[in-house]
Amino acid sequence: ESNTLTVNGLAFFGQALSIYFTGLHKQEFHMENANLITRYESVIDGLIDNNYAIIDGFFEEDTLIGLRKELKNKIDLQALKNAKVGNRTQQTEAKVIRSDKIQWIKEDTLNPHEQSYLKSMTNFYTYLNQHCYTGINASEFHYACFEEGSFYKRHLDRFRNDDRRKFSIVTYLNQHWEVDFGGLLVLYLDQEEKRIMPEWGRTIIFKSDLIEHEVIKSSKERLSIAGWLK
Repeated sequence: ESNTLTVNGLAFFGQALSIYFTGLHKQEFHMENANLITRYESVIDGLIDNNYAIIDGFFEEDTLIGLRKELKNKIDLQALKNAKVGNRTQQTEAKVIRSDKIQWIKEDTLNPHEQSYLKSMTNFYTYLNQHCYTGINASEFHYACFEEGSFYKRHLDRFRNDDRRKFSIVTYLNQHWEVDFGGLLVLYLDQEEKRIMPEWGRTIIFKSDLIEHEVIKSSKERLSIAGWLK
């Protein structure tokens, strides 16, 4: 009988632990969701007020570290190609306009960090659609490397023959960036020029059809992921 009580007691204790940890998991899930919503709303406020938003910590640290490692590996393997001007149907190389190198991220990637990044972006634009009726149904992203001396002249992300791009997004993968390195992103606004340091984990989102922008010449390798919501 005592053995039966002991077994029953252990079973009850196990159930209590299971309930406790399930409650913790749900609490952490709700807190994580609340943090995400706070970030999303911060971006939306910036887009409404200024047509752009700057946010640090938009992606998890592990994701950023993994993406940087993957990009550095691609650079070592010389997998990146000279970026071109124009959309995919009308592309030409124009090194007087841009001199960065890129590689597109495949939607069916098996890399867990790329999957995490793409999933985060899908969650974000799903939220935009639900709360701002933006009608986004596609996205595209690529790695970008600005080697020493590279730049991208002032331009607009909306093509003459393709107006689907609604929001431009860039996330920086540069560790310990200093202002003397150059490589700043310049947003040309109506009343000012907004200069943004390409610091680790920083994400900038802006309206593709409204804001002309430029990447100032960099004196050090400058890494990022850039893309568009369409």
